[in-house]
Amino acid sequence: MQNEEIKISKVYAMKVGKNTVGVRIMSEDKAGGWIGVNVNTDKEVIIRSADRLIGLYQAKQENVNPSETEPSKDANPAKVKKLGGLLAAFMILADAKEPLDCPEIVKRMIDQGMWKTGGKTPASTLHSAISREIKEKGTESRFAKTERGKFTVIK
Repeated sequence: MQNEEIKISKVYAMKVGKNTVGVRIMSEDKAGGWIGVNVNTDKEVIIRSADRLIGLYQAKQENVNPSETEPSKDANPAKVKKLGGLLAAFMILADAKEPLDCPEIVKRMIDQGMWKTGGKTPASTLHSAISREIKEKGTESRFAKTERGKFTVIK
């Protein structure tokens, strides 16, 4: 793959030993490359070169001809790991072209099926979680506050 093809918040296939694993790109690394998270183990992975990535990750498909572009019908949706609120918010903000407030972030997360909640105040909960990450991680935080009640991602 080429460097310009790599997009933050997308999931790519990466060869690790004999296995191919899915890695969600979280941010660019200051030393060059990207910081990702293994979708199966939630462990952080540092990717120094785009050559390590094979392409977009698809759920494990056995006995599939690589020329077939149609996804396998036996993919079990119950095995798909649900996103946490902060990760879903990060993905929404990474795709947004402007800073967003928490009610809008929550609306987009729910509309895209990334997150479900039964809480009475999900926007307040998300605002608190993002603010807490900014306070605890400082310059290492994925988020930045742009104005009162609005956030963006640090790229």
